[in-house]
Amino acid sequence: MAHKSVKTFAGWGVVTLSVLALAPSIVPGSMAVLAFYISLTLLLVSLFTISSASYRHFKFTAIIVGVGMLFLNDYLRVVIPSPESTWSSKIGLYLIYVLITVIGIIKIKTQPVH
Repeated sequence: MAHKSVKTFAGWGVVTLSVLALAPSIVPGSMAVLAFYISLTLLLVSLFTISSASYRHFKFTAIIVGVGMLFLNDYLRVVIPSPESTWSSKIGLYLIYVLITVIGIIKIKTQPVH
């Protein structure tokens, strides 16, 4: 039972930190890219919170990081992005997000049902 509560605590901690990582995303310049790297790291950590009973922490983290990436992040947002961002670098960072999310979805689908 203690193992499940640790996973739950870690999962909500990752969700909270991913919300807090949105704040530096709106800062122009390299801070936005650094905030996205932190968000990707938190998304990777949320992969470990996926269990057969719950995947909500991964889902919440993926949604928060995705919304932050597409709408808030100064470097990556789709509407009025930073002028120094190139499409090739943006697509590369988008693909990293998609790859981590697909790995999470595959891990969810392969969990045994009790």
